[in-house]
Amino acid sequence: MSLIQHFGATTMQGENLERWQKLCAEAAGEQDPERLMQLVQEIDRMLSEKEQRLKGTLQTQKHGAA
Repeated sequence: MSLIQHFGATTMQGENLERWQKLCAEAAGEQDPERLMQLVQEIDRMLSEKEQRLKGTLQTQKHGAA
Protein backbone atom coordinates (compact mmCIF):
# COMPACT_ATOMS: atom_id res chain seq x y z
CA MET A 1 0.00 0.00 0.00
CA SER A 2 1.39 3.38 -0.96
CA LEU A 3 1.54 6.36 1.39
CA ILE A 4 -1.14 8.05 -0.68
CA GLN A 5 -3.50 5.06 -0.44
CA HIS A 6 -2.77 4.69 3.29
CA PHE A 7 -3.97 8.19 4.06
CA GLY A 8 -7.11 7.91 1.98
CA ALA A 9 -6.22 9.94 -1.07
CA THR A 10 -8.03 7.39 -3.19
CA THR A 11 -11.28 9.01 -2.01
CA MET A 12 -10.15 12.51 -2.96
CA GLN A 13 -11.13 13.72 -6.38
CA GLY A 14 -9.87 15.95 -9.15
CA GLU A 15 -7.59 18.81 -8.27
CA ASN A 16 -7.42 17.90 -4.58
CA LEU A 17 -6.11 14.42 -5.36
CA GLU A 18 -3.54 15.72 -7.80
CA ARG A 19 -2.42 18.48 -5.40
CA TRP A 20 -2.22 16.03 -2.49
CA GLN A 21 -0.13 13.58 -4.51
CA LYS A 22 2.27 16.32 -5.61
CA LEU A 23 2.67 17.62 -2.05
CA CYS A 24 3.43 14.13 -0.73
CA ALA A 25 5.95 13.44 -3.49
CA GLU A 26 7.64 16.78 -2.90
CA ALA A 27 7.73 16.27 0.88
CA ALA A 28 9.23 12.79 0.50
CA GLY A 29 12.33 14.22 -1.16
CA GLU A 30 12.55 17.62 0.53
CA GLN A 31 15.87 18.39 2.24
CA ASP A 32 15.13 21.89 3.52
CA PRO A 33 13.48 21.65 6.97
CA GLU A 34 11.55 24.90 6.55
CA ARG A 35 10.12 23.88 3.18
CA LEU A 36 9.32 20.41 4.53
CA MET A 37 7.35 22.00 7.37
CA GLN A 38 5.41 24.12 4.86
CA LEU A 39 4.57 21.04 2.83
CA VAL A 40 3.51 19.05 5.88
CA GLN A 41 1.31 21.91 7.07
CA GLU A 42 -0.39 22.09 3.66
CA ILE A 43 -0.93 18.31 3.64
CA ASP A 44 -2.34 18.53 7.17
CA ARG A 45 -4.69 21.35 6.12
CA MET A 46 -5.99 19.33 3.19
CA LEU A 47 -6.52 16.25 5.35
CA SER A 48 -8.33 18.32 7.99
CA GLU A 49 -10.65 19.72 5.31
CA LYS A 50 -11.33 16.21 4.06
CA GLU A 51 -12.06 15.02 7.59
CA GLN A 52 -14.57 17.85 8.06
CA ARG A 53 -16.27 16.96 4.76
CA LEU A 54 -16.47 13.31 5.78
CA LYS A 55 -17.88 14.17 9.20
CA GLY A 56 -20.51 16.33 7.51
CA THR A 57 -21.40 13.48 5.18
CA LEU A 58 -21.64 11.00 8.04
CA GLN A 59 -23.85 13.33 10.08
CA THR A 60 -26.11 13.89 7.08
CA GLN A 61 -26.40 10.13 6.58
CA LYS A 62 -27.22 9.54 10.26
CA HIS A 63 -29.94 12.19 10.27
CA GLY A 64 -31.34 11.02 6.96
CA ALA A 65 -31.60 7.40 8.14
CA ALA A 66 -33.52 8.29 11.32
